[in-house]
Amino acid sequence: MATMKSYVDVFLSPSMQHYISNNTLIGILWNKASAAFWHPAFWLPSGLQWEDLVDREDLHYPKIHDVCVYPLFLGVLLLLAKNFIIVPFLLEPLAQLAGISNKRPRPPVPCHVMEEVFRRHGHNPPKKQLMEASDACGMSTRNAERWLRRRRIVSQTTTYEKFIDCGFNLVCHTTLTVLGMVVMFSKPWTWDISVTWADYPHHHVDDDMWWYYMCALSYFWASTFLQVHSSGRSTFDKVQMMLHHLFTVLLMVFSWACNFIRSGSLVLLVHEVSDVPLLSAKMLTYAGIKGPTDAIFVVFILSWAVTRCYLYPFWIMKEVLIQTGEGFQTPAFRLQYGLVCGLLAIDLVWTFLIGRVVVRKVTAGSLQDVRSEAEDMTTDMTDSEAKGKKKAE
Repeated sequence: MATMKSYVDVFLSPSMQHYISNNTLIGILWNKASAAFWHPAFWLPSGLQWEDLVDREDLHYPKIHDVCVYPLFLGVLLLLAKNFIIVPFLLEPLAQLAGISNKRPRPPVPCHVMEEVFRRHGHNPPKKQLMEASDACGMSTRNAERWLRRRRIVSQTTTYEKFIDCGFNLVCHTTLTVLGMVVMFSKPWTWDISVTWADYPHHHVDDDMWWYYMCALSYFWASTFLQVHSSGRSTFDKVQMMLHHLFTVLLMVFSWACNFIRSGSLVLLVHEVSDVPLLSAKMLTYAGIKGPTDAIFVVFILSWAVTRCYLYPFWIMKEVLIQTGEGFQTPAFRLQYGLVCGLLAIDLVWTFLIGRVVVRKVTAGSLQDVRSEAEDMTTDMTDSEAKGKKKAE
């Protein structure tokens, strides 16, 4: 279970900690805030206190500082492994083997005025702003339009970058899926979900489960950092993916703090499986290999329907929302209910977007990933609005 012990124990002696806690303003305020935040009435079932959840030789509770420290450290290591091992020794050779070039289009001549117009309006600014910018730069309106079109092409993500990004995600999701299957195979609640809340909160955290959580959180943190610096995607697309990753991190951290490890591990496993065939199909598409793409995409649709549209809402959520007794109706459990319902809402949004991709696949015969479609949809809307303004002018 969550513990209030801090890593300051490593650096400060007990006597110094006692002095700071009881004789300084910061220490006193921290103690009051900590006591209010970790109040047993919020986190624990009725009748339990934190003193009842002390580690024993055969029973180890999750420590909240583990998910606050180790995943960030492992996430940094993962980013370093991506840049110095995974990309140069695995993904770049695969890209070269597939004939995917790493060349970017030649950028337009640097122009501060045109760059500001592109930043504000994209490649289709209003006619008035376009004429003012072209006059300020001493170029014709036609050349100004060409400058903006070239600037847009340069800012877009190349096929090579998409292949590398997709390959990194495929390596991570495949690793997490295999790790999850190996870890969860021996857990009784995988085969009999009715034991999920048996003897709660006295659930032991095994070493393999500890590593499963830490590895998954480190990937989600690394993906969140990568979204901040990703190029060629719309702001809407970046925000959407970052919120998805941050929501997942919040759900995992909360389940760890409350020792909802059994239900949390099931949620994590069913949300990893379908990503593997999707990313595999995308990489084959970027590589120009069309033969097995349709079959893999069908596998993705089936795995998504089974895991996220059936197992999660009708198997896991049923156990979390319905099968828990009156003793579990604490504020922490109510917050958990809200988080699992929020994750279901995200799944429904993705299911709607995937349904549109399936319709496009059937009608046009082209495979496109959900994130790219959302980005293209945003770009198309912006282009249409800009064209409408030009016509009005």
